[in-house]
Amino acid sequence: MASQWSYSDHGTAMSGAGSSSTGNTKSELPSYYNATDQTKNIPMGSSADRSRITTNDSNHGTSTTATKQSETGVKFNPSEMLEKVVRLGNSLYRVKAYIPCGNKQLFALESEKPLRGYDGVCPVCAKQHILLAESRGFYVAVDSVFQALEQKKLEEERLQGRKSIDRLDSVKENLPPLKSPILGQNKGIEGDSNSCYMDATIFCMFAYSNVFDSLLNVKTEKKSLTQLQKLLRENIVHVLRSNIGFVERDALYHLRTQLSEATGDSSFKDVEKDPTEFLRALEGLFNFAPLKTIAPDQPPNATASNITTNIMWEMFDPNPHNMLSTNIATIFLNSLSEIPAKLATIPPFLILVAPRHTRSQRSYRYIIPDRQIALDNKIVQLVCLKCQLTNHNSDRANDFYSCESCFARESPSLITPETDAKIVCYCSTCLSELHRDLGKELINHNARRIPVEQHKLNLFAVLCIEVAHYVAFVKCQKQQEQHEWLFFDSMSDRIHNEKNIPLVDRVPDFEKWIETAGKDNYFF
Repeated sequence: MASQWSYSDHGTAMSGAGSSSTGNTKSELPSYYNATDQTKNIPMGSSADRSRITTNDSNHGTSTTATKQSETGVKFNPSEMLEKVVRLGNSLYRVKAYIPCGNKQLFALESEKPLRGYDGVCPVCAKQHILLAESRGFYVAVDSVFQALEQKKLEEERLQGRKSIDRLDSVKENLPPLKSPILGQNKGIEGDSNSCYMDATIFCMFAYSNVFDSLLNVKTEKKSLTQLQKLLRENIVHVLRSNIGFVERDALYHLRTQLSEATGDSSFKDVEKDPTEFLRALEGLFNFAPLKTIAPDQPPNATASNITTNIMWEMFDPNPHNMLSTNIATIFLNSLSEIPAKLATIPPFLILVAPRHTRSQRSYRYIIPDRQIALDNKIVQLVCLKCQLTNHNSDRANDFYSCESCFARESPSLITPETDAKIVCYCSTCLSELHRDLGKELINHNARRIPVEQHKLNLFAVLCIEVAHYVAFVKCQKQQEQHEWLFFDSMSDRIHNEKNIPLVDRVPDFEKWIETAGKDNYFF
């Protein structure tokens, strides 16, 4: 199981996993080409998302008849299948031939894009039965093709019965996060059409936490984004937080449709994607990137071009000591050191993404989540905008303040609308000089000390993938010192093979699992 974790000072943390396709010129060889079984014993920290193309939530949205087509002796005419286009995962493939090999029934397919690692041979007999386009052809079980075609048929049938947006449950009132668990079946968000990555992410972000609420009200001049934001706010988040506690699948369908149009990426509409792709889309559309990093011992320059902004931190760690396991705090610090980089300010939350590796090349077999991460001087670098003093000076490490009014007056060039990459930081000496001659105007200045020495972020959610399906563990903060952990699955069960049943359940031993794993010699 692979994971992402989020931390905040409101007792919250979120996580997600999977692989992003951005920047790749070649797609990965689909995992069903490999002879090894990719669907079992996938431990935390592995890239289980590499195998998701084969399954595509097969237990959560695919007709049971489709999975039995070839095994139960259902007859088909091979010639009728030739040149049919089938979608597997994120890509389209064309059927080129029917190949019976031993006791296996296969189709030879050609992809639209080159496949990385293709060797041109049948996975059953290691021979090349027919000539396929170089780096584009491979063999796949007949079952998988019928399953994909049946899935497409089901999706087309579902589209005919969608509710319009004005018929969806809607709550206009701004509601705070839930303070008590919503439990049982048909609670949370109803999954549909490979939506589990988005269902679990939204549940983590909004059900029991408010650290992402500013995203719901970010000002935008584009009408399409205003509509998308309203849909997310009034038809999904507020409904989830209301006494209804259940978001129907059509709300997510319309969100995915509008997201597809806004990003120009049609795959958001019906293809299983990665939570990071969803988060990056929100980051790009709404300029929502509160995590700011900078090179060590560098002050922000005049245009803030040396500040990097992100919505999340995708961790990496070469594991030079070849350790079996590690924890989140260690791997986060190591990944910052590798660049090297420091946090340029204290963020409102951290979304930490597990390292991406193939199943055979992962850095760690187990990654243990920390219940709390300290943002100390090893991680955070504060630099006074006036004198460039840093918090790495041991005598002045805790002597830094933010003042938005002084910043707007003294450093207007550091405010960049594209990224909001501003760093508001002054040492006490410089702040006193700025405030010296303000007189009565000083009452409008809200200067605040930046508490690096004791600032901690608490884990509030873990978003996981195993066997191509995303689920979440989320903390419900009932009172200041009382909380409990919940499990959410948007596709826990299924009715009549056409309607998914979401589930929210208690996980009373979640923190005990973490504590035990951190002390267990098996892991360390």
